[in-house]
Amino acid sequence: MRFETDTTIRIKDAYAARHEPEGARVLGEFVWAILVFLLVLMILGGIGFGIWQFTRPLAGDVESSVSVGAHKSVTRSELQKILEGFGARAEKYEKRRTAPVGVKDPS
Repeated sequence: MRFETDTTIRIKDAYAARHEPEGARVLGEFVWAILVFLLVLMILGGIGFGIWQFTRPLAGDVESSVSVGAHKSVTRSELQKILEGFGARAEKYEKRRTAPVGVKDPS
């Protein structure tokens, strides 16, 4: 396998002769190689950032945000207020559903 060491000279010569088909081909291959390199770099960057976000520890105290076993019981009066609120909401819905909505004349 042979490595090309005169890449910069080839690109410089191709840019100088960019109106020639051979120069356009070399420049096209160079641009294509840059685009593929940038795509690979972006994919690897995205994967790296995702792994970093996935493996970093959670910010703040986890145990303070989770209350295990601390159930607040609902009293009978609170339950009655909640049921009355749902009943009032159902009545409001029925009233709005049957009453036509007044639309202003656009003219």
